[in-house]
Amino acid sequence: MQRSGIITLLTDFGQRDGYVAAMKGVMLGLDPAAKLIDISHEVEPQNVAAGAFILESHFRYFPAGTVHLAVIDPGVGSPRAALACYAGGHFFVAPDNGLLDFCLGFSDLQAVRLAQKKFWRETISSTFHGRDIFAPVAAHLARGEPLHHLGESFVLQRKLPPLLCQIKGKVLQGQIAYTDRFGNLISNISEQQLREFAKNQTVTITLAGHLIGSLNKTYAEVPPNAPIALIGSFGFLEIGVNLGNAQLRFGARRGTPIAIELGS
Repeated sequence: MQRSGIITLLTDFGQRDGYVAAMKGVMLGLDPAAKLIDISHEVEPQNVAAGAFILESHFRYFPAGTVHLAVIDPGVGSPRAALACYAGGHFFVAPDNGLLDFCLGFSDLQAVRLAQKKFWRETISSTFHGRDIFAPVAAHLARGEPLHHLGESFVLQRKLPPLLCQIKGKVLQGQIAYTDRFGNLISNISEQQLREFAKNQTVTITLAGHLIGSLNKTYAEVPPNAPIALIGSFGFLEIGVNLGNAQLRFGARRGTPIAIELGS
């Protein structure tokens, strides 16, 4: 299991306080050569599902052997497990609360429950495991420490409720999975699923009963403040409003149903 020397960080800590800097300081103290890259620290506080979506959508852009540190941890200090995983050629360090559910889709998945305190900081805060447990473990992984040295084998199980994506008759049904900072509503329907379902036929897209219309390619194809459905940069069907905010327009959130019907 080769290491890339890169550690990514994903948290809901924001940038106002020094929490992220503290984690980076701990990691650089253990591995001064580590390349630290921020994915985001603006995840909505305690929104584990949003963090899981961002992590799953972005880890693939990094080289194999990268260590991904994710800390959205509303259960910090509780009996929830602290984990390190290997999946898809990458390493992940996170609490066991659903952030790593997507790792279940990889055949090379290995997971351990962090139990070897020699890889932690000496003093452990009950409210900041990101600094005291997860950060030092990530640094040790980046330096080449074998995964099985960090703790005991762990069977990862899904924690977040799965989102629906199924075909019923002539309707492909999905749900909103994530909302970005522009208010775009990103569904769990992939471009491939939509293409296989439509087979080059015209489709009509509705969001929780609101008619959106057919599929477009760019925002410029509709007038300002008009709703639009298109395949976004994540590779999923998303609903937006040209020069506007679809979340505010439709009041949608994770789990809001979206339907694609054949014909217009």
